[in-house]
Amino acid sequence: MTHPTGHTVATRDQSDALGLTILCLARHRSLDHLSLSIPALAGILLVPAAFNVAEWMLRDPISGMWAGVLRFWIDKLGIDGAVTEQLTRVAWFDFNLPYTNVVAPVPDVLTWCVTLIATIAVCLMALRIRDLYLPVRYFLLFAVFIQATALLFFGMAPQSFPYTASRYVDNGVKTCASFLFLLPWGHALVYYIFDFSWPKKIFLTLITLVFVVIAVPMQLALHVYLMVSCSLLMMPLLSFVFGPTMLVFGCIALYGWAMSWERVERGAL
Repeated sequence: MTHPTGHTVATRDQSDALGLTILCLARHRSLDHLSLSIPALAGILLVPAAFNVAEWMLRDPISGMWAGVLRFWIDKLGIDGAVTEQLTRVAWFDFNLPYTNVVAPVPDVLTWCVTLIATIAVCLMALRIRDLYLPVRYFLLFAVFIQATALLFFGMAPQSFPYTASRYVDNGVKTCASFLFLLPWGHALVYYIFDFSWPKKIFLTLITLVFVVIAVPMQLALHVYLMVSCSLLMMPLLSFVFGPTMLVFGCIALYGWAMSWERVERGAL
């Protein structure tokens, strides 16, 4: 096999070990240009728009379902609060969304100390994780960093924390409502361009939207319970680590599953 130009005899073994010879001879698929037909391009634009129209028409039932789930769990968990629907502006549009009126306390000394001990324990455990599970180690260390900043803030100025549990849930609902409208366009950019059949493309977006619609109120109800039970000290961790990030991870998992589906011939698009 010929070697890349410029490689001396002394470096040929190293280049082969690094796979440079194969990289020189083989064309990587990322260098190929996507060739989409006119119907495919039209579908990439029209299908997300159709999903947005359907979401807009179902906005009131979705809001009512979210409010009902939040109301159910707040009642069953014995949390002192209420859930109502109110007209809310998201981007340039106004529509009804649930608003949760709950109060989470500022952490007392015992809660702060217990959380500090738990944070240190998780940090030590993360540092002992083997390199085989390096992503888990980084995820835990990121969570430790977020919680450490929360501990520092509440240790120095606990009464200056600018957010409330109600405002947290309200922002979460608005963010997730916006995410629902953006999700079909994300699929159009990263999935519709590939050679899958249109029923599969539509099915991926549909099940992902269903997942988000179901997961949002359940996640927010859990966050309310944790903040009311463990104080506002949990809010930064829930927001940055276990909030929208978890929903995005779920959508990525569904996307990865969909990428394993059988494809069709390029000419059939």
